[in-house]
Amino acid sequence: MIKKRQSLDILPGFEDFLRQIGVSSFDSDFDELLKQAQNTMQAQQSKGSYENHAPHRWEDPIIAKIVQPGETVIDLGCGDGELLVRLVYERNARVQGVETNEDAVVRCIERGMPVCHEDLYHILSVVPDQSFSYAVLEQTLQTLQEPLQVLDGMLRVAKRSFVSFPNFAHWSVRLAFSLGGRMPVTSALPHEWYNTPNIHLCSITDFLDWVNKANVRICQAWVLVEGKVEEFGQPNHNISAEQAMFVIERKTDADGHAGKKP
Repeated sequence: MIKKRQSLDILPGFEDFLRQIGVSSFDSDFDELLKQAQNTMQAQQSKGSYENHAPHRWEDPIIAKIVQPGETVIDLGCGDGELLVRLVYERNARVQGVETNEDAVVRCIERGMPVCHEDLYHILSVVPDQSFSYAVLEQTLQTLQEPLQVLDGMLRVAKRSFVSFPNFAHWSVRLAFSLGGRMPVTSALPHEWYNTPNIHLCSITDFLDWVNKANVRICQAWVLVEGKVEEFGQPNHNISAEQAMFVIERKTDADGHAGKKP
């Protein structure tokens, strides 16, 4: 947690007032956000536009490195099958895609990838327990009507799950909303308020709160900071990371059985 700055003490009782309006804890102040913006401006002077620096599908190489030959993977919202192809040809994995977009399903089939043109809620309701080594949900969590239902389903059908999402507490989002007064549009959040698929906005800290409540263990985690992948763990990652990916599993009891949700 970032140490509370003196700027929160400008007015007597200001910190208590912020808590009354819903700010339950502090991980930054305007000084910290402006510092992040200044550091990014300096770093980007020799790299071009900040909006163009985020690598495409940065999670895929990490996933491909972790998945072992012969392991089974279900990709929920697999798109055109890019990750499926990589896992099959680079890792000799056994894969299954799930996708609702018809054009993407056709592309998966053209690539020779197994894909279900089906709602992922239905798929997760019928797949037997622990059918897969890994379940994957890339940049989709924030678009779901029932994200916790999907997370619980992933932990049931797979031993471990990859979950990635944009961090809605990134410094650029905070500054754009607080200073501009409009919903932010960034490289990670390119949509306007009226056409965005993002309906459940989540920060890294929000996700960690759920992990702590849901009997879930984080096995590994990474974040995307200034276009570079870092292992998650720095105190300011909820401010500096544009996106995050976690590998999670259900905690087990002393006998090795998956624990029940509280």
